[in-house]
Amino acid sequence: MRRAAFILALAVAVAALLVVSPCLGAYPVSVEEVFGILWSHLLGSPPGDRADFVVWDVRLTSSIMAVVAGFALGVCGSAMQAVMRNPLADPYTMGVSSGASLGAIMAIVLGFSIIPGLSGNAMTVCNAFLLSLIPMTVILALSALKRMTDTMMLLCGIGVMYFFSAASSLLMLLADPTQMSAVYSWNLGNIGTGYWENLPTMAIPTAACTAALLLAASRIDILTSGDQLSHTVGVDPFKVRILSSLTVSVMVAAVVSFTGTIGFIGLVSPHIARAFVGSRQSFLMPASGLVGALLLLAANDAARMIGSLPVGVITTIVGCPLFFILLIRYRRSQWV
Repeated sequence: MRRAAFILALAVAVAALLVVSPCLGAYPVSVEEVFGILWSHLLGSPPGDRADFVVWDVRLTSSIMAVVAGFALGVCGSAMQAVMRNPLADPYTMGVSSGASLGAIMAIVLGFSIIPGLSGNAMTVCNAFLLSLIPMTVILALSALKRMTDTMMLLCGIGVMYFFSAASSLLMLLADPTQMSAVYSWNLGNIGTGYWENLPTMAIPTAACTAALLLAASRIDILTSGDQLSHTVGVDPFKVRILSSLTVSVMVAAVVSFTGTIGFIGLVSPHIARAFVGSRQSFLMPASGLVGALLLLAANDAARMIGSLPVGVITTIVGCPLFFILLIRYRRSQWV
């Protein structure tokens, strides 16, 4: 009951902040105006004035995108820390972010589209998504040759990450100042102005992959006890580890393709949630997702109120000291 109450309280907090978020920004909008605009859109007769554009097309879409991205990163962080049996694992452990960064840089600097005919933001998003899946593909190919342990997969992810980072650095040498600014902003993570047409592309993979991870939650729990114990109870640790990592990679790829690399949300959220609900994944995953959604939504609101500051800067500034506090306060036995 305590775990369920905590998850419910988080959901209420996220919903409440989601209502308040469209009011926050340089252009003043009251809560009553927000509800009026939302109601007019539900009735099919939007006012079409400036307040309607600011609330409906700018702030609300950005806030919903922050909730979806934060939830996805929180769930992925919880799953990766359990699968890898490492409290320092995060959604980017498999090199997804470095692959996405290389894809975005190819689009911004070289104007190269992996899918012919695309241009602009669509080219950047598609490049980032497709290349973000390559690190996991490499790990799967290596796994076909030899069954990998969690440590081997972690090391492979780090190796692929360094390779893609080097390739990205090489391409950035060719960039002009304008392109460098765009690349820098993308790498910091920036939700900015959301678009309604982008939300299903993020939300559908997030919902499907979260459901798949929750269905595998009991097997992931067994995996945290070690490969030997997993074998004795009939769970194949290699299969669970590969399938879970692949699911996480797809979910993270769907998010970072639009938002860039947002740090610390996937690392800190599971640790915060674990202090309240414990390590059982059926509770920890949704709790971590809601903590991530709440943190990223609050960071996005702060970035909007400050100005054109990338949200990744806010999450890093807040997440780093928060992570040190958690390190000092809680025993290690609570983290595994």
